[in-house]
Amino acid sequence: MVIYMYKIMFVDDDPLVIKRLKNILDWGSLGFEVTGWAKDGKEALTHMKEQSPHVVITDINMPNMNGLQFVEKAKLVCPHTQYILLTINDSFGCAQQALNMGVYHYLLKPVEKDKLKALIKELLSFFQTSEEQSQYVYTLENKAGLSEKMIRDKYLNWLVSGCQPLSEEQIAENFSFYKIPIQADKFGMISIHINNLDIQSTARQHFTALIDTIINCVENALCYYKNYAVFSDPAYRINILLGYNEQDSSVIPNGEVICQNLKDSLLFELNLPVTLFYSRRYTGYQNIYRCYYETKYLQKYTQGIMDMGIISYESFMSYTLPISIDFDKMRSTVLKYLRNNAFDELKTYVTDAVCGLPINVPSLEYCNIISIDFIMTGIMFMQENKTPLRDIFHKYYDPINEISELTTPAERAAFVINFYEIMLDYNRTHKISSGKSLVQKTMELIEQNTANPSLSVKWLAAQLYLNENYLSRQFHRETGNFLIKYIQEQKLQKAKYFLEQGYSNLQTVAQMSGFSDPLYFSKCFKKRYGIAPSKYICN
Repeated sequence: MVIYMYKIMFVDDDPLVIKRLKNILDWGSLGFEVTGWAKDGKEALTHMKEQSPHVVITDINMPNMNGLQFVEKAKLVCPHTQYILLTINDSFGCAQQALNMGVYHYLLKPVEKDKLKALIKELLSFFQTSEEQSQYVYTLENKAGLSEKMIRDKYLNWLVSGCQPLSEEQIAENFSFYKIPIQADKFGMISIHINNLDIQSTARQHFTALIDTIINCVENALCYYKNYAVFSDPAYRINILLGYNEQDSSVIPNGEVICQNLKDSLLFELNLPVTLFYSRRYTGYQNIYRCYYETKYLQKYTQGIMDMGIISYESFMSYTLPISIDFDKMRSTVLKYLRNNAFDELKTYVTDAVCGLPINVPSLEYCNIISIDFIMTGIMFMQENKTPLRDIFHKYYDPINEISELTTPAERAAFVINFYEIMLDYNRTHKISSGKSLVQKTMELIEQNTANPSLSVKWLAAQLYLNENYLSRQFHRETGNFLIKYIQEQKLQKAKYFLEQGYSNLQTVAQMSGFSDPLYFSKCFKKRYGIAPSKYICN
């Protein structure tokens, strides 16, 4: 029985299309109520103000106000409404313009019932996730009386699990909603382990009090910094999420300096010996979970590791492994097999890597590191395909913890292989195209890093663990555009936007658009738009 009905509205100048949309699905059984329809964007805006629909399906080509113009204005009226665009044009430029405006998806006319139904179900899942978060906050605040900090802890633990893929914009909005005081383009993680602490024999209330005391000490030690958040996880480790801004590197020093400060403060204030582990830095909110998973390499502690006191990801790897492991190559190979649905090759590769123990390498540390990295790579693949972990497995599934409980290489290899097999079966069943997902991820990386002067085909390929030529071919196959030209076009569009917003310093505009040389920027801008940027400002 459906308790709550979502509102849906249709916009199209063709009454036959409106009629088909009203009858194509049993909207009531899906949890939707058709609250209205309109023949053009102007009429639709009036309905929007009165009804505030959750979903709007609109045509692009309409009189008076086209679909893209309508969405742009409608988002000011109803910012949380999700839009699906209908078009007869399958051009890449049209689709990209729509997606850049925040449109949820677009469909080709005539609308296919199965595709529309699948899209509506995706939206339902999205709404339910958002509602779960809102309801969760309401319950915590009004029924359980928990503090804002505890709510933030819950959200951050949910985020770092990697269970639910969200866009950069969604995560940034959630940070604002949950009052997490971080605005950054790069992130890192510090994990604090309390030495010689027996969790099993320590009373829960005493342990909780100790954690609170440690967090207070940590926050006092970091009082001169900003762009950080402290939270504890289910394993009773204190974690510090650090935000770094490229243009303001003085705000937070490097991880080792902060770790030394924290180590000294905890020892001096609480007489508490700790071991601190800090991750590498990753770009973008979507990669926060990768920072956290790097700290999980330390789930199996040894006395030698404890004696190090402060450990970076790189120093941990060099200490625990007497041989060098090319993780980039390993991830690239696994992702290649996953993207190509090559399960037999993947199975052989995982078995050889986990069970083929090199000589003079400690089996426990090697298996732990390799198997966890395989799981991380699988989660990266799911994030790339916008697939929540809980959709494939169950809500509280934690593959890192489960695989860490296994003791033999054969058990761990079998776990990883089964993990991958379930993912690939899910993709086949739901007809998820890895090629399209890869291109979409590439576009997201470009959009998020337009100002980065290192942005290039080579840089993108490194982020995605791909060969440059393969990425370029895949991008061209899916979009019809050359990747290198697409990058340039996005930079120039960003520059044009800044000029239209009133920025007059060409050097600043060039830097904000990813051009290190203002003269080269001016040359490219004039070639693209037929006018020099200096004259474009005047016009």
